Amino acid sequence: MHLVPDAFKSCDHPMQIVARALQYFAAHFSDPLPITELAQALNTSQDCLDFSFDQIRGMTPAQALQAHRLNKLFAVLTDQPRQGLERAIQTCGLDQTAGVVSLFEQTFGIDMSLFLLTSRRAADDRLFRQRHPDPQALVLPS
Repeated sequence: MHLVPDAFKSCDHPMQIVARALQYFAAHFSDPLPITELAQALNTSQDCLDFSFDQIRGMTPAQALQAHRLNKLFAVLTDQPRQGLERAIQTCGLDQTAGVVSLFEQTFGIDMSLFLLTSRRAADDRLFRQRHPDPQALVLPS
């Protein structure tokens, strides 16, 4: 049986706290977001917030926010690969480009330059299909 320390007995609904925090991340991921501010916004203590994330996600709130931001960066670079890496990183609430690139590569297992190249080619292909919707436009002449 897992015993809950007395300090966390008032933290009754860790699943709900994490769900509300993830909703908050979605709305505020691009803003600076100190975890103390997150706890206040959720009307809970930082200890309860930390406990809830540890129990439900196995990570800290800061790690969960960073993962959310990295996933946003992945999506932004996939959808708009020509906007510039530094701009995309800042848009997602991340900073220090070199550190983010390394973290991105570790998280997703792909080299950033290769990811950008692939995303740009995919964007070019989508644009071509929009401009040439006829299936015959995809057939190479023999």
